[in-house]
Amino acid sequence: MIGGAQVFARIAEAYRRTRKPKDLLWNKFVARPLAAVLLVPLERGPVTPNQITLATLVVFVVAAGIIAIVPGWAALMVGVGILEFAYVLDCVDGQLARLRGTSTPIGAHLDFLMDELKAFLLVASVGVRLWRSDGQTRWLIEALVALVAVASAISLTTFLRRPEYAAATGATVNRGTGDYGDGFASAAPRPSPGWSPLRTVEALGSFIVHYPSYILFVALANRIDVFLHAYLIVNAAHVGRSLLIVTWKLGRRTA
Repeated sequence: MIGGAQVFARIAEAYRRTRKPKDLLWNKFVARPLAAVLLVPLERGPVTPNQITLATLVVFVVAAGIIAIVPGWAALMVGVGILEFAYVLDCVDGQLARLRGTSTPIGAHLDFLMDELKAFLLVASVGVRLWRSDGQTRWLIEALVALVAVASAISLTTFLRRPEYAAATGATVNRGTGDYGDGFASAAPRPSPGWSPLRTVEALGSFIVHYPSYILFVALANRIDVFLHAYLIVNAAHVGRSLLIVTWKLGRRTA
């Protein structure tokens, strides 16, 4: 029989072996340690990382349904709590793949796909909740605009990362390391190295896109509308910036 100290040691070792050197504070101190608890029984089991990735969407659908349909602050907290659990599972898939040494590019792409679908679900569910709370159509309109902004931001980000775009413009395309994805598919730009006002804005945008880091606190304050406003603004800004880049790079007359 394994004692408590041995179990804790195994969890700590799993976390040490699967952590990332550079990570978000929420991941480093909350999500990944919790994910490591699940890694110990899963490491030698039959469950695959891809199966966990797909399961996160099912859990997220439950969370989105509660947020959208069930009124009251307590229900909001339950929905967001399930959402956070879905994100812990989202960390588990990548950590499990690294622990087993089975990280694959297709696993990373599947993870990003699930993240995109979750972003759509969350925006829609928050819009419906706010509309049901006071009957004002403006919430549905804002959620619809936010959905368009998120979809456009993701499409533009995908386009800017295409090797064809890099070949046509000479841009440097970050195609990743092939590691199994376990973070959110961020539409916001990655912060540039060094400090500058632009880097500060980019860092704030990346933080807002990564809503598991703060949505729990927004829900505690019963101000889920703040999430919708911020998410719309950040994704719309990214769309505007990316369109300007594409227009500048590809819209000019070639020799």
